Amino acid sequence: MIELTGIERRFQVGDQTVHALRNLDLTLADGDYAAVMGPSGSGKSTLLNILGLLDRPDAGSYRLDGTETTTLPEERRARLRRERIGFVFQAFHLIPRLTAAENVELPLMLAGAPVRERRRQVADALAALGLTPRADHRPDQLSGGQRQRVAIARATVTRPSLLLADEPTGNLDRASGAEVIEALEALNSQGLTLIVVTHDPALGERARRRIQMDDGAILGPPAV
Repeated sequence: MIELTGIERRFQVGDQTVHALRNLDLTLADGDYAAVMGPSGSGKSTLLNILGLLDRPDAGSYRLDGTETTTLPEERRARLRRERIGFVFQAFHLIPRLTAAENVELPLMLAGAPVRERRRQVADALAALGLTPRADHRPDQLSGGQRQRVAIARATVTRPSLLLADEPTGNLDRASGAEVIEALEALNSQGLTLIVVTHDPALGERARRRIQMDDGAILGPPAV
């Protein structure tokens, strides 16, 4: 469960204060599938950074599965982020010299998982996304859609409860984009909470909920 109440985020740009988020309220249930939409500068990325514990609000409350995150020390926030949240970005962010399997294995290595357990979880994650035949391929040997699916496998290999996807199809052709969205939706159907930031109206229409933002606020009634 995600509960945001009265979230404010301000940035100082020169002598001006920019209100990136304004008194924002949002509630998302476990297993939700939401698309966050709006023009550039509307606050979408700032909201995603708050949800992903990559940034702190200046005011308000963010409760993740009942835990108030805004007052946690950074070490606890980092652990919560590592254990509960996965990230998928437009640019893939794969390490070029590593194979698909090695890229997916990285979060498990950082978490100190035993080698045998790591290999089993990596194999399961790659199989779930149809990537087993590409396990030993480096990113430059994969298509754009395959690279993004490797990024999804890496984001979900630790079995997070929340997946945040920032323009996940932005660098892909239509066919590859559809392949990636179907992979994300399959994970959501298994109970993973999925939040997608997108400029694509067709992608937004696929989500069960649409959160329209402008000027740091959610338009319409509170997104509950």
